Amino acid sequence: MPATEHFFRNQKKLHLVFAISCVVLLASVVAMMVEDYADPWRSYQATNFKLQAAAKKVEISRMKTSEFEANRESLEKQQRENSKSLAELADLKLQVDKERDAGIRKVESLELRLKNENALRDEERAHYDLAIRDNLSDDVKVSLMKNYEKAEAVCQKITLDLETAKADLALVGSPSTAEDEETAEKLKSLQELVKKDVELKKSLAKLEADLVLAEGALEKIDPQGGFMKLKRSFMELPIVDGFNGPIKVTQDWLPELHQTLGMTEIARFDRCRTCHMNMDRTAPGNLPAFPHGEASDPEDVSTWVAENKFPHPFTTHPNHELFVTSSSPHPVATFGCTACHDGQGSGVNFGNAEHTPNDPHVAEDWHHEYGYHPNHFWEYPMQPERFQESTCLKCHHDVTELGVHPKFGASAPKVFDGFTLLGKYGCFGCHEIHGFDGGKSIGPDVRLEPQTAEQEQRVADDPTQVAGKYRKVGPGLRHIAAKAVPGFIEYWTEVPGRFRPSTKMPQFFNLTNQQDDLAQAFEAVELAGIAKVLLADSEPIDLLKPAAEYQPDVARGEQLFSERGCLACHQHDAVPGTTAEFGPNISDIHRKASRNADNKDFSDWLYTWIKEPSRYHARTRMPNLYLDVYSQDGADIDPAADITAFLLSRGDQEDFASKVVDPLTLPLLNEGEENEISPLDELVTLFLRKSRFSDEAVAKILKDRSLGQSADKFAGDERVLATADGSAVTDENEWNDRKLEYIGRRTISRYGCYACHDIPGYEDARPIGVALQDWGRKDTSKLGLEHIEEFLHHHGEPDNSSTRDRVEQAMKDAESGVDGGEALKNELTQAFFYDSLLHHGRAGFLWQKLRGPRTYDYLKTETKGYDERLRMPKFPLKEQEIEAIATFVLGLVAEPPADQYVYTPNERDKNRIEGEFLLAKYNCTGCHMVELPKVTFGVDLEEDVFPTVLSDADHQKGLELFLKIRKPKPALTGAKQKFIIDGEEVDLPLASFHGIKMVEPDAEEEDPSFRESGFDTWETLDFGNSEDPMRVLASSRITVTDAKMVDYQPSRGGSFAEWLVSFLSDTTMGGNRNLAWQASPPPLYQEGVKVQTPWLYQFLLEPEKIRYTTVLRMPKFSLSLKEAQTLANYFAAVDDAEFPYQELVPTDADYLARRQADLEAEGLLAKNEQYLAECWDSVNGPLCIKCHSVGARKFKVSDPKKDIQGPNLNRVQNRLRADWVQLWLYNPKWITPYTSMPVNFPHNNSSQFPDLFKGDPEAQVTGTRDALFNYSRLLEDVGPTVYAPPQAEPAAGDAAGEE
Repeated sequence: MPATEHFFRNQKKLHLVFAISCVVLLASVVAMMVEDYADPWRSYQATNFKLQAAAKKVEISRMKTSEFEANRESLEKQQRENSKSLAELADLKLQVDKERDAGIRKVESLELRLKNENALRDEERAHYDLAIRDNLSDDVKVSLMKNYEKAEAVCQKITLDLETAKADLALVGSPSTAEDEETAEKLKSLQELVKKDVELKKSLAKLEADLVLAEGALEKIDPQGGFMKLKRSFMELPIVDGFNGPIKVTQDWLPELHQTLGMTEIARFDRCRTCHMNMDRTAPGNLPAFPHGEASDPEDVSTWVAENKFPHPFTTHPNHELFVTSSSPHPVATFGCTACHDGQGSGVNFGNAEHTPNDPHVAEDWHHEYGYHPNHFWEYPMQPERFQESTCLKCHHDVTELGVHPKFGASAPKVFDGFTLLGKYGCFGCHEIHGFDGGKSIGPDVRLEPQTAEQEQRVADDPTQVAGKYRKVGPGLRHIAAKAVPGFIEYWTEVPGRFRPSTKMPQFFNLTNQQDDLAQAFEAVELAGIAKVLLADSEPIDLLKPAAEYQPDVARGEQLFSERGCLACHQHDAVPGTTAEFGPNISDIHRKASRNADNKDFSDWLYTWIKEPSRYHARTRMPNLYLDVYSQDGADIDPAADITAFLLSRGDQEDFASKVVDPLTLPLLNEGEENEISPLDELVTLFLRKSRFSDEAVAKILKDRSLGQSADKFAGDERVLATADGSAVTDENEWNDRKLEYIGRRTISRYGCYACHDIPGYEDARPIGVALQDWGRKDTSKLGLEHIEEFLHHHGEPDNSSTRDRVEQAMKDAESGVDGGEALKNELTQAFFYDSLLHHGRAGFLWQKLRGPRTYDYLKTETKGYDERLRMPKFPLKEQEIEAIATFVLGLVAEPPADQYVYTPNERDKNRIEGEFLLAKYNCTGCHMVELPKVTFGVDLEEDVFPTVLSDADHQKGLELFLKIRKPKPALTGAKQKFIIDGEEVDLPLASFHGIKMVEPDAEEEDPSFRESGFDTWETLDFGNSEDPMRVLASSRITVTDAKMVDYQPSRGGSFAEWLVSFLSDTTMGGNRNLAWQASPPPLYQEGVKVQTPWLYQFLLEPEKIRYTTVLRMPKFSLSLKEAQTLANYFAAVDDAEFPYQELVPTDADYLARRQADLEAEGLLAKNEQYLAECWDSVNGPLCIKCHSVGARKFKVSDPKKDIQGPNLNRVQNRLRADWVQLWLYNPKWITPYTSMPVNFPHNNSSQFPDLFKGDPEAQVTGTRDALFNYSRLLEDVGPTVYAPPQAEPAAGDAAGEE
């Protein structure tokens, strides 16, 4: 088609359209850029730069103190004076400088020439070497050698010239080169002035170094100079700021820390620090540079800095020692933020980052302030504050580490509490938490240990399997017939809290989905069926009995019950003041314990249980307390019988049979109608139908009383209905018993009773609940919420009031602005969970499941079969406990990050963590302190503490060893606090230490300035600066008044020991708390540096009696070999001691030979004397035998009121560590302040054993130690010995303490 002048469209219109489009496009780009530059993160960063500038200005102003200014002015003045003096010698200095410059140039020229000539010489050497290699003629070789020698001669001449030039240069300006004395004096003055000038410049630079850095940082943040200020303003302009401007997105790229989105994994990158710029900033002393707080003026950054209170997002991380900083275990550059917090790391504004409010009231505030709304399309919203700890479980699979850590303490206390509660209530029995997948750790592992040898072997044979380590939390029911009285099982099982309000057993019956008549009738049948099965299957047990003629003493039984350790786990109303909850409160045990037929005041079962618990239940956690018969005043005492009599003396056995319903007496269902049937038969019908019996078959079975086949044809519970030959059951009572047993077995299986109890025949039964290892990622669409919202609308609270009304009231209270404190906080917690439930959240579902597990059946029982109703029981949980459990369960995601991020402890930490688990499992801390109480107080260094001064009896070498084993600790915390002392306000430094309270304040004194508590320190404390501190040694008494007391943290463990000390002190020890502590379970402070690990392992498996002063002894627990080894290693691990084996130097032949030679050289040992023989005499002298059995001689009491029997010394060689024993011999109180053992070898007494090592006490201490470690050898080689020193003086003391 030929071209024409015509266009398809009107050109003017096209131009107009394109022009308008360009304008619109330009406006859109401008609007987009304006919107982009309005992002809040830009204003946050701008504010943060102002904040940092204000902080730097304050820092600079604090540097410019009057002392600083004075020092700077002094140095500048000296500089000016020195410069003035230099100016007077300017001509001479100029001449010297010229000479020096000329000398330097000459040296440099010679060095360059020497370098070149050396290269030529090396070239000639290479030519000669090649000639040798190529075997050239001798003439060639001679010629090449001459060339080399010529070049070498040139190099040597230049080297001499260079050395001469350097020597001349060194003498430039030296007075020795002066032509006359006047010039020499001037040169000398010049040298001194130049040297002083250099020193002054260095001093000034050092003085101003921190100031220069701070001013440089301030200039960078907030430049004041014209050019720098213009440059920064230019770099903040739009578009230009994209070229490394100061305001920019900060991104942490974490390619190995993957994030799962949908069906794929992507590398994680976090931009959180775009807003939270100061999260990892710290101040000197590793303090937070920007601690969180609410300043009086929320808009003025200067006020924030002045008050040291900063709002979000400008704060330092609240736990920066553990997170974000480069020195912490979780540096932000390695771990990022969303690995712990979740959320959308790529988001740079509040909404896109996917924050989650902590309660609905906060959500409303966020909505108004930030336009917040939850994004249901993002899979990993940020955890609300209440659940922040849950994500720790991704990497920390040994949850104990999060609750007990030697440096960080409880780093995740809530998730640790949830973990502990799961163990306490035995949730893992029904809901396994598999921590391993194919042998690889994926999360916490909370499962039952193998129940039989066959199960244990199966796990051992499969390399991909790991055995569980938890025991069933309920009592064993294998021999229940010997324990329970008639009717008690039904009465207890129906509502456990009715008999014992503090019970941990949950309630299975009489819950919200069992209130209809049918359920009530069926429950009575099920309860009777459970009792029928347990009693029918109960295995016989050979019960122990006290001696036939023995008459138990109730009063003595109460005393023994108080002293022998029962109260470390149990409470009893007859003995107030104890708080143990590890075992049940047994105040009411007399009501249920079966009594002897011939003596209603005694129970052989209870006697057997107390005396030998493992006889009744092999896997019990209750230990054997070694309640053996002993003699007292010529009579035999059976402590187990006395304790049994005391427990049963509280009242008569209760008749529970009259309190339960006989299922055979229940009214018929559908009574009067054609299909009337007993509840028992109806329940049998229901279960048989579920076992695929037809209606006709079920009717025939009930009518004929026969299954039509022999019992061996049935594999399930139905076999109890069948006879051995398949014939009908003729006796009606027998048929009813069979039906009850059938119902009982089905009920036990349905409710999973075997999850917590050892029941014969159910050893291989599987958990009935869903596994929880990945419940934190459970698809929310699969949560069966049913009619729960309607239920909470009308019910939900313990008093059956409306949960919704409770939540609405909480929201009103929060909106009113009134500070409701912890009460309102708790109410808003319930509002959070309720809101989560309404939005199909996992947290809300879990919350209500733990509050009322059967409430999800609300209005559903009409359409469900009885056996289809929900079965989860109701646990006696408090609201805080529910939140803790939810925190733990929500953290179970089975999505561990890459291996390098998963916490993998080293061998020492592994033993520490596993040991902590075992301490809790067996309640070791019920008796023993593993961490001493911590006291924090305001200290007046001139009045409150005094340095320890060594007495003449103390050994300097002993002190050195003591400070090596127990290193001094700084007492001052670095903080200060104001106190009111004598009516005046004083500012005192704070100090803290670990010690045991030995003096209680006067109860009648009301003035806090005079209420004094006395503490014996167990550690060496340094008060004051590190260069010359005031040192207070262990065993010193520190008195603290209530007026200066800041904090008293109780010990970790040992509550029973502390109670027992007070009890014994008041009853039998005459107020002597030292003796009371000697009679109580000892603190395990630094046990790892005290005992040998192999001995502790054996001791834990088979405890032996060590101490003769205690009113109780170490019980025997049902530890496995591995558990005993772990516990033995644990104590060494926490104290940083060598394990699992220790080198025993005193038994080493080379050591003994060196010791012999050294003492001979010092004149302390004659040539004809043997070192070990002298040592053996030292042990067998008059000191040790006064309180110990030693050398085949038994301890004998000479004065019962004074003499205290100490441990047998034959155990020292296997039990204790060598350094510890030597330190104990130096000064026992340095180790155990309450001991009665004296210093037996005082440094100032050389006449005690004058013929042993020439009377040298130092050698006697070491010799005694070495004899104890060679005890068996010496007893065999030398035999029993009695050593009597010539003119022996009285011993330094007359009592021994406990090691």
